[in-house]
Amino acid sequence: MSIKELFKVNWVRSFLIIALYVLYAISGTLGEYLFKYALNDIIKGQIDGYIFWQVMCAVMELAAAVLLPIATVFFTRQTQNYLHEIRGEIVQSYYKGQDKKVSEMQNDLSGNLKILTDQYANSWITILSALLQIILSIAVLISMNWILIIVTAFLAVITLLVPKIMEKKTAKATDLVNSQNEKLLNTVLHWISGLDELRRYNAYGRLSQSLKKSSQNLVDANKKNLKYQALSGFFNGIVNMVAQCSMLFAAVMLFFNNIISFGDFVVASGFAFTIFSALWDVTEVVVQIKSSKILREKTFKLRKQPNQSSKIYAHALKVSNLVAKYDQGEVIKYPDFTVKAGEKVLLTGDSGTGKSTLFKILLGKLTPASGEVIYLDKNDQPIDKNKVRIGFVPQEPVVFPVSIKDNILMFNLKLERKLTEIVSKVSLQDDLSKFPAGINTFVDLKQQNLSGGQRQKVVLARSELHHQPFVLLDEVTSAIDQTTSEKIIDELLHSDQTIVMVAHNLSDEVKSKFDKEIKLESKQKED
Repeated sequence: MSIKELFKVNWVRSFLIIALYVLYAISGTLGEYLFKYALNDIIKGQIDGYIFWQVMCAVMELAAAVLLPIATVFFTRQTQNYLHEIRGEIVQSYYKGQDKKVSEMQNDLSGNLKILTDQYANSWITILSALLQIILSIAVLISMNWILIIVTAFLAVITLLVPKIMEKKTAKATDLVNSQNEKLLNTVLHWISGLDELRRYNAYGRLSQSLKKSSQNLVDANKKNLKYQALSGFFNGIVNMVAQCSMLFAAVMLFFNNIISFGDFVVASGFAFTIFSALWDVTEVVVQIKSSKILREKTFKLRKQPNQSSKIYAHALKVSNLVAKYDQGEVIKYPDFTVKAGEKVLLTGDSGTGKSTLFKILLGKLTPASGEVIYLDKNDQPIDKNKVRIGFVPQEPVVFPVSIKDNILMFNLKLERKLTEIVSKVSLQDDLSKFPAGINTFVDLKQQNLSGGQRQKVVLARSELHHQPFVLLDEVTSAIDQTTSEKIIDELLHSDQTIVMVAHNLSDEVKSKFDKEIKLESKQKED
């Protein structure tokens, strides 16, 4: 987030916002300045003049009261449009491969942007308003006496230097709040997603304990942040109070030496208050702006992910000397193997031998400790690992709250003509006949109107319809009955795709249909 980008969202509206705040500042300043003429007239006993100037002051104050909310509405629209653009860029970066946990995404798209709005965007409009008030007030003081402006300038410099005392601490405290908020969201995601299981085993105590710990960490971070903000405000307040008293003393001395009139004295005191109140606002929001620096940099990097070049479909691959390492010190040493174009490979092994880890490495989701994976295109030429595209069907099928048809097509209507053939290939037609709306049945994620097996068939149909040359299949028929499962696997093995499939409990007859089997051994401890 930057002030330049904020104003570029809509230049016309930006200039209108500035114009409205300028008019607001002028109206407020005139309302205060003209009051000196009312005071001078009442001292002289000129009632008509006093009433006239009071009416003029009231008109100016009314104008200011009308202009401020209008300017605020326009600025709010500008900010919301900017946030919409930022969210769009962040979502696009996720789509292009910026993998994150759901809780982190929620924090990026909501919590972080709220902090930036409060501490950055809104702070700039406060600075604009305050600077206009300061400039106009200084102009008025210059018209009264040059001594007033010298005193004001000296005190203003001191006031502006004070916020640097707490600058670094407030920045770190704000970043800590953001970090703890992200951890709380992560904890909520991990535990609340298994709420039914916790109820089943009466494990409320553990749920409460985990949430309480994360919540307390966030509370402590907020307390620390508020503590530094309060200390910063305290220092600023003391200096601001001393500055206002000093300015008032200077005006008193000028009045008693008959250098300025009584009206000038009162108005000068008022403008001194305006100047240092505005400086107070500036120093407060400058602290907030600087404290948001780390978060702004993080958001900027997330938004400005480099555009990925076009992906190239893999047709084959070679694995050599591949080793995956766990944080606990365990390693998995994979055998060297080659998967040729069009080959059907069965990947087996006991639980914990690294089948899922291997898939993560092949998909580029995990970096191996050593070794390499070479991806080959249709011409048997190596592909840059950052440009490779491989299909993947997970054990837990991912479906969306749209129709079954749209879930299979993934909104590509050009593929609709192949839909009937694919539905039959994955044995989904009998399931569809049970729904009144058939393939147009809406997938209700909350009510789960599709069984686990039906969801697996839908996702398999999706993969087959889009026909990716190389696809990894992870227990894709685990929720489907054995007879249907074997039929689906047989159909898959007769395709021209390159397939690496993880599966358990397959009959010898089905296993024999694969071109080869890669059996993983148990993990080995690192020496």
